[in-house]
Formats: sequence, structure tokens, C-alpha cells
Amino acid sequence: MQEKTDLTQNNRIGIRGSRVFRRRFFSIAIPVALQQFLTSSLNLTNNILVGQLGDASVAAVGLANQVYFILNVVLSAIGGGISIYISQFWGSRKYDQIKKIVSLSIVITMAVALIFFIPSFIAPQFILSLFSKDADVIGLGIKYLKPVSISFLLMTFSICFSSALRSTGNVRLPLIANFVGIVVNTALNYVLIFGRLGLPALGVAGSAIATVTARLVESLIILWAVYASRSIVSIKPKDLFSISADLFKRFFSTSGELIAKDGVWATGTSIYMAIYALMSTEAAASVNITSTIRSMTFIFFQGVSAACLIMVGNKIGENDNETAYRYARRFLRITLLISAAASTFLLLSRPLVLAPYKVSQSVVDNAMRLLIVAAAIIPFQSYASVAIVGAMRGGGDIRFTIFLDVTAVWFIGMPLAWLGGMVFRLDIVWVFLMVSLQEVYKAVMCYFRIHSKKWINNVVRGI
Repeated sequence: MQEKTDLTQNNRIGIRGSRVFRRRFFSIAIPVALQQFLTSSLNLTNNILVGQLGDASVAAVGLANQVYFILNVVLSAIGGGISIYISQFWGSRKYDQIKKIVSLSIVITMAVALIFFIPSFIAPQFILSLFSKDADVIGLGIKYLKPVSISFLLMTFSICFSSALRSTGNVRLPLIANFVGIVVNTALNYVLIFGRLGLPALGVAGSAIATVTARLVESLIILWAVYASRSIVSIKPKDLFSISADLFKRFFSTSGELIAKDGVWATGTSIYMAIYALMSTEAAASVNITSTIRSMTFIFFQGVSAACLIMVGNKIGENDNETAYRYARRFLRITLLISAAASTFLLLSRPLVLAPYKVSQSVVDNAMRLLIVAAAIIPFQSYASVAIVGAMRGGGDIRFTIFLDVTAVWFIGMPLAWLGGMVFRLDIVWVFLMVSLQEVYKAVMCYFRIHSKKWINNVVRGI
């Protein structure tokens, strides 16, 4: 009788735990997925609008955006480091430490943004010549990269405060700010690229101006809301100068490696684009279009990763490692289910999403075939992404993720891209497929790492 009572009680706890999981999961994942959907929709809209200007414009913006891509990955890694600490501080109720982490992140992100802004603004031709030898592509790229580099400085505020707000459970504000920014960006893109409402047609330069304006609006909304509400993540100027050396050391002992890892990964990924551009302008244009469309299928995984990082980090901060492990496995099962739907969607929607582009037929044909490869690789890529960005990052398992990304990009993807594109001169689809094999490797390695439980670390113990 006692055994039956215990079993009933355990079942009730399990049901209650599942309800808590679902409620918490949806409260984080849906707003983040919506924000990613809006961002991806914006990128796709911009890509289509620029696609009306021809192959060279698509390739130019795609290559110029590699600088933005690397910076965004590095800043997002810093944001991920913020989330690791704040989610665990939030779980262990050390609220006074949150402001210190936010202050530290602002200092670091601004320094990194300046490193990318200065050469992009002063010497855009040199930067673009690293990616392409096509004079037309470089000329168009300069018109885009120089003005858009101003947005690099504005990104620091939106990324830092958005990451901090999400980690404390406020996912609504970043979503609203992002939505307003997207509306502004889309409207201005249409007006400035094609010269509507009596304004001159600025082409790719108009797209850059629209991006800067939208980023400014987004940052101002977040800053106003944070300080008007006296949020726990709001900081004062004096806080930027009162960061302890010990906090610097602790942050970089974990997140410094994360930042370096993501920077190395992003640099390698951008070199892929350089190889595609050296193959041909058409190849670079088709990969740029494919990457933008593929990002639409990853909107849900961004939400899953964010929820996984925060919820797993909270449990580790509470010293409840067993629940953190169970949460991670549950998130990865959800990921595999979503990936099946995402792959199917990408396969079936290919003709529809490529129809608006006014590019050469060879670019369209390449993109159609590239999207088949992209659809096939989604289950592997999404599993690895949620495991790394969600579970392992939430568990502070930074060194293993460094090993994983460095070996995948520099010892698998890079050699295969060079051999396929530069040595054997294979078709772009085969080169893209060879590069994508790194995702299979990462997924397999992540599977064994998650089940080992070695990724679970409490990084805020003792602070």
C-alpha cells in the first residue's frame, strides 16, 4: 500500500515537473523563435530586394556581410557568456552579481565592435579584396560595407541587454524591439534601394542605410525600456569602471574561450564564402541565397537553444544536475522532431522561395540543388547546434565545444572546401555537400558528450 502511495506521489511530481518544463519552455522558446523568425524574414526580404539588382549585387552584399557575420557571431558568443552567468546567478538568487556581468559585457562588446568597425569604415576595399577578385563585386561591396559598419557599434547594446533580459525571464522586450527594427528596415529598404517617395535609388547603399537606421531604432527602444522600468539589468556609467579583476578572470576563463571558439568558427565559415567566390560570382550568389533561405528553417532551433541554455543553466545554478541532464535530453528529442518538419518544409518550398529573385538561371539552378543538400543536413546541424549552444553552453562546457568547432571547421570543412573548389574544381553543389559533412561529425560527437554528463559544470560556485 505504501509502495502504491509512493508511486502515485512520484507520478504526480513527474506530471507537475513536465508541466513546469512545458510552461517554462514555451515562455522562452516561442518569443525567441518569433524574434529569429522576424530577423530571418528581414534577411530574406533584404536578400530578395537586393536580388532584383542582379548576380553581382547579391554576391557583393553576401561577401560584405561576412564581416558582419563574424562580428555578430563573436558578439553573440559574448551574449552567450552573459547568459551562462546570469542564468546561473538567477537560479542561485545572486541578483547583485548580474549588473557586474552586464557592465563587463558592454565593455568587451564595444571593444570588439571597434576592432571590426575601423577597418570596415576606413579600408572597405582591402577587406572585400580578401573575399573576391571581381572588380564589379568589390565596387558594389564598398558601397554597402562602409555605411553598414556604423551598425556594428549599435549592435553592442541590443545584444548585451537582450541576452541579459532573456536570462532573467524577460523575453518580450527584445522581441518588441526587434519587431519594430524589422519594420523600419524593410520599409526603408524598399524606399532607398529603388528610390520611392521621391528619393533617389541608392541600390546596395540604400540597404546599408536602412540597416543602420533600424539598428539604431532597436537599440534606443531597448535602452529606453530597460532604464524607464529600472530593470535589474540596468547599469550606470560608473559601473563600467568598477569591474573587479577577479570577475574579468572568471568570465574569460569560461566565456573567453567561448568567444575565441565562435570567432574561429565564424572566420572559417567566412573563408568558405571566399572559396565559393573564387570559384565564380554565380557560385557565391547561389550560396548566399541558399544560406538566407536556410536560416528560415532554423528559427525554431534558436528558440529551443535559448530555452535549453537558460533552463539547464538555472538547474545547474540550483545544484540540481540530474534535472539539468534530463532537460538537455528532452530538448534534443524536441530538436529531432522539429528538424524533420524543417527539412520537409525546405524541400517543398524551394520553387516558391526562389521565384522572386531576378538573377541568372544558373544561380537559380544551383540554389535549387543546394537547398536539397541543406534539407538533408538539417537534422545533424540542428542537433549539434542545440547541444552546443543550449546544453553545453548552459553547462559551461566551453573547452569541448572549442575542440569540436575547431576540428570540424579547420580539419574537416576547410580542407574539403579547398580540395573540392580549388584543386578538383568540382561543381558548387558537391563542394557544399563536402563542407556539410562537418555537421554529421559534430552531431555524433555531441551525442556521446551529452550522455557522458561531463558537460555539466557550475561556473558561478564560489562567486
